[in-house]
Amino acid sequence: MAKGTVITSVKDVIAVGLEIIESAEHDIAWLIPAPYVVFASQFSLKQKSKAFIQNGGRVRGITTISYPYIKEIRERLDFGEDLRHVGRYEELFMIVNDKGESISAINTGKDVSLNDPAVAYWTDDPTYAEYLLSSFEIAWEQSTDAAERIRELLEEGHHS
Repeated sequence: MAKGTVITSVKDVIAVGLEIIESAEHDIAWLIPAPYVVFASQFSLKQKSKAFIQNGGRVRGITTISYPYIKEIRERLDFGEDLRHVGRYEELFMIVNDKGESISAINTGKDVSLNDPAVAYWTDDPTYAEYLLSSFEIAWEQSTDAAERIRELLEEGHHS
């Protein structure tokens, strides 16, 4: 991989995300819009993440959890992903592994399809990874436990 590569489609962003997860050794952190969580499952990222956790890795993720995504989030919680809900950052996208490899984007949009264009930055620059992780940690501290968020949604009976 080049020091910095611009990725220009949603499908390619997902493919790069898969590569980053596959090359991780101990830790993966992600902050992605909810539609990408579903896309990731369609491209076996969920299975890769599950295998990574079963082999002793740690995955922490942040997304906006709303009613349509409860099943997907529960499945991820069940196999050990540590997930949180945040109502902000809906247009941010980042995946970072412990080796300093990352992909990130802004303005990803809430309504996105696999065929949409994207502009994401893929790099193995450890300084950039540290920057992304510091942003991730701030979002993590401001977020809510995923299981708690799911309970809230189910109690509200909110289907939007």
